[in-house]
Amino acid sequence: MGKRSAAACAPEALAALAALLVMPSARAQWSGQLSVTNDERWRGRSLSDGLPAATLSLGYDHRSGAYADASATVAALPHGVDLVAAGVDAGYAWRLSGGRVLDLGVTRREFRNTSAMASGTGYTELYAGIGGRSLSARLLYSPDYLQRGATTFYATLDGVVRPAPGWRLLAHAGAMRFVGTLPRYVMDRAQFDYSLGVARRIGRIDAQLAWTGGGPGTDVYRGRARSRQAVTLAASLAF
Repeated sequence: MGKRSAAACAPEALAALAALLVMPSARAQWSGQLSVTNDERWRGRSLSDGLPAATLSLGYDHRSGAYADASATVAALPHGVDLVAAGVDAGYAWRLSGGRVLDLGVTRREFRNTSAMASGTGYTELYAGIGGRSLSARLLYSPDYLQRGATTFYATLDGVVRPAPGWRLLAHAGAMRFVGTLPRYVMDRAQFDYSLGVARRIGRIDAQLAWTGGGPGTDVYRGRARSRQAVTLAASLAF
């Protein structure tokens, strides 16, 4: 599902989850989303080497608050279309007073065929978050971030403003700190990422235009050092 497949936890998704928690059992459901983008970004880095990619997500939300989902991303890499990332999430959400939602869970991500990090790496992450209609925050802990023994804490803050029906202004900020062994391909203990975007829902299609980046340092793919900043265009279809 969209709220967990992205690197951050979108406030509008948390609001929708809050509504789901009070619905009758008949509304517990499977759902899915197909997204395409000109550049698949992950915490300020390109997973698709600056090339187009598509992500399929499938999820299940139970009226009790339990949920689980899975996603897979393929990209049009120079050698051909190939899988670059896959992940699963599971957690539990509680509806709090004032329309807020408390979210606890675990995620597992695996990467391959991408120059954003060594192929065949991944991580497990435990997370806790709280959010409402316009603002959400998460704290994530990993004991094996891209390498066994590499411990990280990652904090995110996401906001959304709805200036007109069907329109959303989106903002994201993330900060990561390595407190254990640094993976051999990571140069800095402190890292950050950010994005600013605008989204428009047209029927069942959600389109987003965003400026995204991160640091410190640059990406290296297709044999060249490249800026961490990029403009991305994405479209998603929920089903």
